[in-house]
Order: sequence, then C-alpha cells, then structure tokens
Amino acid sequence: MKAIGPRFGSASASPDHPPLTERLPIDPLLPQIRAALAEPGATLLLQAPPGAGKTTRVPGAALAALAGTGGSGSGRVWMLEPRRIAARSAAQRLAVERHEAVGQVVGYSVRLESRTSPATRIEVLTGGVFLRRLQQDPALEGVGCLILDEFHERHADTDLALALVRQARELLNPALRLVVMSATLNLEALAAQMPEARVLSSAGRSHPVEILHQLPRPGERLERQVLRALENHWQAEPPQGDTALVFLPGLAEIQACSRSLAAAGWEDTLDWVPLHGNLPLAEQGQAIAPARPGRSKLVLATALAESSLTIAGVTLVVDSGLSRRNRFDPVSGMDTLVTVAASRASADQRTGRAGRLGPGRCIRLWSPAEQQRRPDHDTPEIQEADPLPLALQLACWGDPLGQELNWLDPPRAAALKEARALLGQLGALDAGGALSADGRRLARLGLHPRLGHMLLVAQRWQAESLACELAVLLSERDPLNRQEAGSDLLSRLDWLRERNPHHPLRQLKRQWERQLGALPHATPAADQAQDQEQPPSPEATLAARLVAEAYPERVALARSDGRGRFLMRGGRGAVLHPHDPLRGATLLAVAAADGADQDARILQALPLDRAYLENLADRGGQRRYQARWDAAAGRVRCEQILELDALTLDARPWPQASGEAVVAALLDGLRQTGLAALPWRASTRQLQQRLCLAHRHLGTPWPDRSDTWLLADLQSWLAPQLEGLRSLDDLQGIDLAEALWGDLDWSRRLELDRVLPARLTVPSGRAVSLDYSSGEAVLAVKLQEVFGMAVGPTLLDGQLPVTLHLLTPAGRPAAITRDLAGFWQGSYREVRRELRGRYPRHPWPEDGANAQPTGLTKAALARQGGTARPTGG
Repeated sequence: MKAIGPRFGSASASPDHPPLTERLPIDPLLPQIRAALAEPGATLLLQAPPGAGKTTRVPGAALAALAGTGGSGSGRVWMLEPRRIAARSAAQRLAVERHEAVGQVVGYSVRLESRTSPATRIEVLTGGVFLRRLQQDPALEGVGCLILDEFHERHADTDLALALVRQARELLNPALRLVVMSATLNLEALAAQMPEARVLSSAGRSHPVEILHQLPRPGERLERQVLRALENHWQAEPPQGDTALVFLPGLAEIQACSRSLAAAGWEDTLDWVPLHGNLPLAEQGQAIAPARPGRSKLVLATALAESSLTIAGVTLVVDSGLSRRNRFDPVSGMDTLVTVAASRASADQRTGRAGRLGPGRCIRLWSPAEQQRRPDHDTPEIQEADPLPLALQLACWGDPLGQELNWLDPPRAAALKEARALLGQLGALDAGGALSADGRRLARLGLHPRLGHMLLVAQRWQAESLACELAVLLSERDPLNRQEAGSDLLSRLDWLRERNPHHPLRQLKRQWERQLGALPHATPAADQAQDQEQPPSPEATLAARLVAEAYPERVALARSDGRGRFLMRGGRGAVLHPHDPLRGATLLAVAAADGADQDARILQALPLDRAYLENLADRGGQRRYQARWDAAAGRVRCEQILELDALTLDARPWPQASGEAVVAALLDGLRQTGLAALPWRASTRQLQQRLCLAHRHLGTPWPDRSDTWLLADLQSWLAPQLEGLRSLDDLQGIDLAEALWGDLDWSRRLELDRVLPARLTVPSGRAVSLDYSSGEAVLAVKLQEVFGMAVGPTLLDGQLPVTLHLLTPAGRPAAITRDLAGFWQGSYREVRRELRGRYPRHPWPEDGANAQPTGLTKAALARQGGTARPTGG
C-alpha cells in the first residue's frame, strides 16, 4: 500500500510490532490501548468515528499487549465484524499493514471462505462463525483478546456474542480481554453495565462536509430525486476520478436508479455499481475499489456502506434517508420487510462518508425539520429479528430464555417462548425442553433452524442434494423477478442448476452438502416413522414436502372461492398474485411470504400433494365432532371433522350427534335469526306481554319475558321444547305458550288469568280481547257496547286502570279514556253530537252511563223487540 502520510514507528518490524504505513487519527491513542489491554481480563470500550483507523490499528495493538504479558503472549486476537465483506476487507487491510499476505499472521473466516494458517494470530470473523466456535468452546481456549467491531450497528449476533462472552469470561476464562468498538457515541448504557471497563475516545479523520437538503417534488419517484441531486451537484458531467455514494433502502431502488442513470446517458463518463449484502464477495470488492482511471464512479448502496466498509475516494453522498429492515411478526410467524426513516445516528454516519479524504458534500433528500423528528438510534436488531435462531443458540448455551445473561437490550421474552415452541415442533427440543440430538445437529450446521431441520429430514429421505439446493435458494435473495416468474420454487431450482459450477450459490450448496455429510446420523424417534419412508417421486413432490417440513405452519389450503386465496395451517390468510402460475393449486407448501398485509402475500411456494397433508393429519391432526348451525340451509348440520390446526381437511355427517349438541346448535341459529323465527301467534304474543306486565308490577315469581331476556336466555326457557328438532321448519310445531309459561304452576296461571285476563266481558255481553302490546292494558270496544258501564274496568286488583279506546259503529276511534265516569259527564256530549250526525241510525242516549248497551242499530233493536231505555236520541 502506497503511503499517503508520514511514516512513523519502528523501521524494523516484528510479528507483534509491525511497521505502520500511514498516520491515522487513532494512532496517538494506541499506547493507552496497549496499556489498557496489558492486564488479563481487561475490558475496553472504544469510541472512534469512521475513518479513525480502529479496525486497522486496534487488533495489532491488542496483539502487542498480549506479547508484553509473558505467558499470555501465545494468545490470539479475534475480531468480530458484522458482515462478510467487512471481515474480509478488514483482514486484507491488516495484512497490508504488516506487508504480508492474508492467511499468515492475519487471517479471516467467513461463510464459504477461510484464510488462516498455523501462524495466524489475528483472525477476523463474522458473528455466525464466532457463535458456532463459542458454543463448541465456551472458554475460548487460546484466545487472549476478543474485539467486537462496529458495535453501534447492534446486529443480533453481536449483541448475543457480547452477552454470552461476558458470562463465559466470568465463569471459564477470566483472563480474556474484551474490546467493544463503536463509531458513535452510544456506549453510555454499556459503560453503566460494565463499571470495570475503561472508556477511550478517539478523534476521527474527517473533513468538513456541507449538508444540503433537497425536498422531493409532489409525486417524484426516489430514483428521479437521486438523479436530480446528481445533476445539480455535477452540473454538466462528473469530474474524472470522482466517486459518489448513494444510500438507498434496498435492491429494488438500486435497480430503479441504475435504469434511470442509463436513460440519462451517463455511460460514457460514469461507472455505477451496486453494493448490498446479497452480492457475492467478489462483486462487493469491486464496489469498494477506487474508480477506474479516467472515469468517475457511483456506488448505489444499502445501509451496508454506512460504517463497516471503506469505499475509496468518496467526496459526495446522496442520502435517501431510508432503510429497509426485517421485522418479525410473532403473530404471523413471518418477517415483514419495512422501509423506515433512518435514525439521526445513521444519517450522521452516512454524511461522514463524504469527508474521509477532504471537504465533501452530503445531499439529504428530506427536510431539516424531518431530521429533528427522527429517532436518535435504530432499534437493536435482537428486538425485531426472527427469534428462532436466537432461541436455538440459547438452548445450546443452556439458558433457554437468556435469563442469566447480561443483555444490553434483552430480546422479547414472549417471542422467545413462541420460538421455543416452534423448536419443539421441529424436533430440536425433547419433551423436557432440553436440546435434543437433532437440536445439537442443527446447531452444528449453522443454518437457520428451519432450513437445518429440512436438511436433517432430507438426510433421512436420502434427498440431501435437493434439500441443499432449496436451502441455498431460501437463505439468499430471490434470484428471479417475481412479477415475471411468479412464486414457483421449481423455476428457481432450474435457474440454480443452470449456473456455472463455480457460482457462489453452487459453492454454498456443496459446502452444506459436506457439512451435512459430516454430521453423525441420528437414530429416528418413534414419531418420525414417516421420515423412514422412501423419498416420494417425482422430484417436485419431494421438494414440496421438504419445504413443508421447514415451514409446517405455512402449509396452505385453497379457499373455496377459487381466487388464489389460501388459509395457512397457522391460521393466517395468504394470497397469490392474480397472474401467478400456482393460482390454480389446491394445496401449497409456502416457503416465503410477506406478512405486511391482512392476507400474507405468497412469494415462494410449491404445490403440495394431498397424501402428505393427510399423513400429517393422521399423526398430528384433531378429529372434532360438531353440531353447527347452517344459516344458508336454515338447519343444524352434524359433522365429524378432521382438522390440522386451522385447516379443515374433511367433513362428513355425524349421525350419532347427541341431543344436547343439536339443541345448542339450534339455539345458536335462533340467536342469529332472532325470535321472529318462532311460531308467534296473537295469543302467545299477548301471553308474553301479560307476563312482562306482571313481572314489572308484581315482581317475583313472575318471570321476565321481554324480547331482550328471551333472546339472551334461550337455554333456560326454550331448550326443553327443542328435543328432536333440527331446522327452522321444525320450530313451527313447538308449544310456544307452554315454553313462555315455564315452570309457573297451575295456580299461578289461574292467578294471571284473574289479575291480567286475556279478555274482558263488556256490558253488551261480548268478551273483548285486551291489548297489552304497549306495556299497558288497552280495551278497544265500540262506544255503544259500554253504555250502562258507569265506571271503567281495572286490573291487578284495582291497581291498573284499563285504557278504553272507544270506537264508532264503523270501528274508528271516537275517544280514549282511562276515566269512564268522567267521560260520561264531560266529553261524551261532544262525541254524542258528532256521532248522531254521522251515524243517525244508531242510538245515542243522553245518559250513556245508564243506557242500554248494544252493538245494533235502532231498527235492528226494534226487530228484536228490544225495549230501549230512554235515549233522547
């Protein structure tokens, strides 16, 4: 590496004191770092901004500290980086500092790749690799110092590693040195938890960065905002050798920006490259390299480029202010990809990228006011991520819920408990909740537990190659455009098999085959008898069954409407794109789904055979017997149902249904349809009203028979009448009056007829029905029929006057009164005058209280030979 600053340090290098090639801001702090780490068991919290050189210098200082402690000089230094590209890049920089090739004193180990040798003393690891080593050797024998780099990013693996190491160091290796390095000033909480730690801060290597805010225009797409910012900054064209860094939330936005740049015609002077976590390491390396001679360079990056990678020559940053994060939904058991506003700390990190080499500029695509409303820091990943890998790690550690660990921010306890339940379903835990033999094999694979379980099942089915291909596809970004290819995983398998044998995903597949082959074969348990069958054919059927083993709660059954809508075994709805090739499937093994909407959007799936589902149901399903109300048919359906959690696989008649179950279902139907479905007649409605009036005026023992009470308590008064009935039509034959009487004995029934009779006999001799529908007693009778009744009738032993609706001979209202005596003496005269004119053929005596009651005309009375009292009319 060519020196760009004055050299200092010893001209002669030793393995523990290498020559330093350039001066970095952290260099003046190195003596204090070495002194702090000279003592066994030392803890150092180091804050150093991006560009300070902490990643490049601190491992060498730690190794020098170990060398100066005599017997501890043989200890190695391990440094954890949050990403593979960052680990490899850090190892390369450290090796260049020592004028060595990677794999000698400095090495690295990441997924798919390891460059170490017996001479390696400084090894850079990713979190996953480190956790597997820690589980195998909690004492970390031979490791003298552990460095957690880029701690501010708060990756779940890093948080877990810190919690486990703190406990392991206390119990097994008190001499282990621990260094936590952060690029931001957010170590206060950790320092409070670790009062023994020494806290050091370093200056950064940064130049002034001008911050500009470019607000989006109405309806302006993000890629157009980026292009406008670049055009305004560069005016005509980018200067040769200039490098710009654009922060975007994800791959879709990177691709959209790439298309926009191509349409703008900048290919002649500008190279643009993507940078995201799913790029192969070689392509990530190209993204961080300097611009080509005579060309300018634009890096379209996700948050990956915030701090853990050094991109050469950046003088301009365009920041969308957005991040894309996976949030695990414990209700659906799915990850939801959400786009959120980056925190203020992230925005500052991104801005600082423009000031590494000299004065720079950052263009933020949001307003200063919005910047103030953003959170200080992002939520730690351990509180948002899928808890299943964490649950497996904790089970391996022997602390299932992490209750004995010192967390900076603990994982959510409820999510961990649910994850342990799923581990049990996957066979990773035994009946007592301890790690099973399969659980230990899962941990050794280093895969997500779901995919690891799939590989173990495939091993029993002798389908290892297919399972490893599926695991590669499901652990990496979807290689195909879902809008074009749909959700069928078989098309992804075809794509993978067409790749060059040296393609990184093909290499990953072979590595997992080797890891799986190296595992000891487990003796299957009795409940794994299904796994012992010969693998089914064709391959598509086997692939779907393997996916179902990995994601058992996502087995999905088509709904009856035929619109590509499904119900998953876990109870969540799911839907396919309207033009998806799997839309006609009746059963799916869903591997990937976006749970952001009410119905999850199926992203990757395979058609599943019915025989597999029925076999699952035979082993773990539930047969339920039910009598239910069928509203469409208006009757009770008695069925025996086979269910697999939320899925109904079979329903057939249940002739032996008990009477109680049928009655309960019929009552449910009545609650839905209402009391109008009962065979009401005028007499039964009147009985209901008489009982309500008695209950209101007399209380106990008269029962409440209001509609509200009747509907709320159908069981107590109606159920005895429903034996043997199943439909609304059957209800027409019940004795509703008997049901309303309930348990009132005969004497009470006679008592009700006396105090609140159904009819009253009027002076004309006719028995007239009383109307109780208003909550009072009403007698509608022709006025002439109550001639001779001096005082109006009363009920309830004189407590309740009857309201008289006095009618004309034609049956129309003439007067309403509850005081008949007062009526005769008062308003009767006016009523009589009017009725004499309208009905002259009827008798209208002057003294109605003492006249002969009749319903006849004068002529009819004469023909009967009746002798009328004096009428004056």
